Amino acid sequence: MTDRVGEREILMRIKLVLYSEKIIDLPLHYNQTVQGMLYKSLPKFLSDFLHDVGFFYQKRKFKLFTFSKIFSTKQKIENKRLLINPPITLYISSAINDVAKQWGSNFLKKDIIKLGKNNLFLEEIEIMSKPKIKEETIIKTLSPITVYRTKDNNGKKYTQYYKPNEKEFNELIKLNIKRKYEIITGKKLEDFPFSIFPVSEFKENIEKFKNVFIKGIEGKFKIKTDPEILRTIYDAGIGAKNSLGFGMIEVIG
Repeated sequence: MTDRVGEREILMRIKLVLYSEKIIDLPLHYNQTVQGMLYKSLPKFLSDFLHDVGFFYQKRKFKLFTFSKIFSTKQKIENKRLLINPPITLYISSAINDVAKQWGSNFLKKDIIKLGKNNLFLEEIEIMSKPKIKEETIIKTLSPITVYRTKDNNGKKYTQYYKPNEKEFNELIKLNIKRKYEIITGKKLEDFPFSIFPVSEFKENIEKFKNVFIKGIEGKFKIKTDPEILRTIYDAGIGAKNSLGFGMIEVIG
């Protein structure tokens, strides 16, 4: 990789509008399919680095990219498959300059974009402008936020997921932000103000990724924190499992 984490430029969030001549046929839980498309849309050395190595905070590994759900005007479930009328819209982002730049460049060069077994064509690509982030910011989820701890019960590990009305939801997102900020900037982050709470009714969402079911939360939230901290980790996603298609947010006010 040519630039170091910590040497930051204006990063990119990319909006892709993809078209197909046929109905787009995907599994109901398509995050793994989208992730595979994104890895294949990077040079092999960069794809291998993200997939196999990533960026470390102590013993925890971060990929520092995320992506949204697929948005479309019409979709239906048939025979346990998701059938989507084209075009589809997908948002992708990374806190690492090389990754975002390579996606932008490579999607422009491709004649056909493979999403699972579907042959798609690039109809539109847009580099999204940076939102204005204030001390109090209203966001909405473009993909579910997942917050969890791995616990032990008599030697048997299990995953405990948390909802916005539980204090661990706020605490674990704050800790996750701290780790990402320190990886991205190379600066130690001491304690900082942070809170996140829903401003409307939230919805629980369950996604399946490689035979593992992951719980996430969708909705609109108010985040109170240092604007520079949120601005720094914005393109990496908030919460856990961002590279699996969780935690992409959009500033709406």
